[in-house]
Amino acid sequence: MRTYTALHSQRGIALFIGLIFLLVLSIVAVMAMKGTLVEMRMVTNSARHESAFEASEALRSVPINLFDEHVFARGWPSSFNGDVPDSEFDYSSTLPADLLAKVKTALQPDCSGKTSLFYGTLQPACGDLPKETPYDASTWHPDMVIAICDTSSESCSADVGAKVAVIPDGTVMKEGAGGAQAAGYRGLGVGAAAGGAEMYFEVKSVAEAPGNGAAITHTQYQQTIRN
Repeated sequence: MRTYTALHSQRGIALFIGLIFLLVLSIVAVMAMKGTLVEMRMVTNSARHESAFEASEALRSVPINLFDEHVFARGWPSSFNGDVPDSEFDYSSTLPADLLAKVKTALQPDCSGKTSLFYGTLQPACGDLPKETPYDASTWHPDMVIAICDTSSESCSADVGAKVAVIPDGTVMKEGAGGAQAAGYRGLGVGAAAGGAEMYFEVKSVAEAPGNGAAITHTQYQQTIRN
């Protein structure tokens, strides 16, 4: 009877110790799983941010490709709902056809209801948009809202989009132009029309990628205007 009791007690202790080990291993496994999930979320968030950043950079370059002809012709072509004849533009040689088709519908109206001009004046408050101020990028109205196929999606079922805002940031005469020379610059001394002028723009692109990825890029664009 004593021997049986001792064996019975030992079996009970072994079961209790086994349960403790099982509990400890379960806690370790849960902690390891939690760490893995956190790392997966970090990697996913990083990938979404990179996707949004690439989209912001790529879509920010779209209006830059349009600047020269748009500013030189002082408006948009009629096919873009503008006031300038299409014959004054040659976008087909600088932009792919599919991207050009998106741009035509991506341009946004300004507060007067006309297609927004990149070189136009700062807009007043209208609708739910605040008054534009040059040093507060959060007040800039979107001049273009465009989306392209997400390159990570084979079926192109997902898009990455961006809201691009452009505001003028000043105009100066180039060195050597008549007006600049009169201001004290030394140069060729040619007329202002031949010497040209430089226009500056601030360009902000706010991009969104599938999975709540977001990124903002901001740059200054310098354009030389010549006759």
